[in-house]
Amino acid sequence: MYEEDIEHALRARKYNAIRADERELINAITYDTDGIIKRRPCFGYSEEFIGELQEHDINVCEPDEENDDGWTFTLPPMYREE
Repeated sequence: MYEEDIEHALRARKYNAIRADERELINAITYDTDGIIKRRPCFGYSEEFIGELQEHDINVCEPDEENDDGWTFTLPPMYREE
């Protein structure tokens, strides 16, 4: 009776968690000064989001489950307008 509602709620929960992780990374990119951002492996990002990062010259290293390494995002150099 509630199977579809529960499945929908679980999908929505996962979708919302991924979007929150993506928003948090965008915020981190905004204020980063080091050029490298690391995130825990439990964070999740959509394929579309990863593709957009890569199109903007952000190198994405996915978590290595064997070594328990997290995500690493290497940003392009900052360009200063003079």
